[in-house]
Amino acid sequence: MTQVRSQPQRTCLGCRQAKDKSELIRFVRSPDGEILVDLKGRLPGRGTYLCNSRACIEAAVGRKQFDRTFRQTCQPITADQLVEGVAKELLAHMASLLGMARKSARFVSGGNAVQDALARKKPLAVIILARDISPQIGDKVRRKAEYQKIVTTKLFDKIELGRILGRAERSVVGLPDGKLAEAFLDDLLRYQDISGES
Repeated sequence: MTQVRSQPQRTCLGCRQAKDKSELIRFVRSPDGEILVDLKGRLPGRGTYLCNSRACIEAAVGRKQFDRTFRQTCQPITADQLVEGVAKELLAHMASLLGMARKSARFVSGGNAVQDALARKKPLAVIILARDISPQIGDKVRRKAEYQKIVTTKLFDKIELGRILGRAERSVVGLPDGKLAEAFLDDLLRYQDISGES
């Protein structure tokens, strides 16, 4: 019988609940006292953890928990600045996942190509609409996607989406089912939780 390895647990600075490390966001203190978001858990030094929650971040900042945990004075930072930092890191990570999709040619881009894929019922897991997409095209794609229960979101603008994919402007990108799409959706949920965007 195969044993399931238990995940290491960490305690959230805000709510004080112990959770799997993978559910929390790591923060480190730089040598000059700046609090840095360590989304990938790779920055050197002692780390501390928070839930992916504005309430937990506000509680930790309000109670000066970073100073206590690191046993040193940290540079002043507001909860809004930390939330913004987490959201920025998550967006950057989603952009890097789209870059991986580009390298492995595991994406469909452009309004017509995505609508064709939806018409053929190709198994797309998520559709990214540019923030500045024309309302007509955006609504048409969103309706078809919702009918097939495919997650849609608005991220980046057309120029950014094109740059990430190594192409000209792109208003719509679809990711097929697979591990890459799963990782993207995981980041997306965390981004929506922390930013309040849907």
